[in-house]
Amino acid sequence: MFKFLLKVPTGVASAFFTLVVLYLCLAPQPVQGGGLLDFPGADKVVHFLMFFAIAASFIFDCSKGDLPRLPGMGRVVAATVAAVVLGGVIEVAQGLMGLGRSADIFDLLADAAGAVCAAVLMRLCVLKMLQRNAAP
Repeated sequence: MFKFLLKVPTGVASAFFTLVVLYLCLAPQPVQGGGLLDFPGADKVVHFLMFFAIAASFIFDCSKGDLPRLPGMGRVVAATVAAVVLGGVIEVAQGLMGLGRSADIFDLLADAAGAVCAAVLMRLCVLKMLQRNAAP
């Protein structure tokens, strides 16, 4: 089921999600409001989902065989911390850029929550399935 993911070159998914999130978080008005995401706290849900995707892709890439691997949980923790640090850098950049964006600690908390949830899910389910499918 997941064998096609193993054929994606290492770093492609991480780079894609990182570039999309950077655009969505740093462009002045990348998406106009309204529609499905027109409820209080919708931006926190979006932050959660964006950083869930980033952390999951980081963890996946760190777990592939063609990169040096950290022992045990080290790669999951390192990828999760990298995603949270990226969220912090984005929030600081939003505060400094003066493009109508503002830094928000609650956005960073939503980023961290998404990254941690991705780490838990990847560790419990997906990585085990990928390891089973990768075996000949």
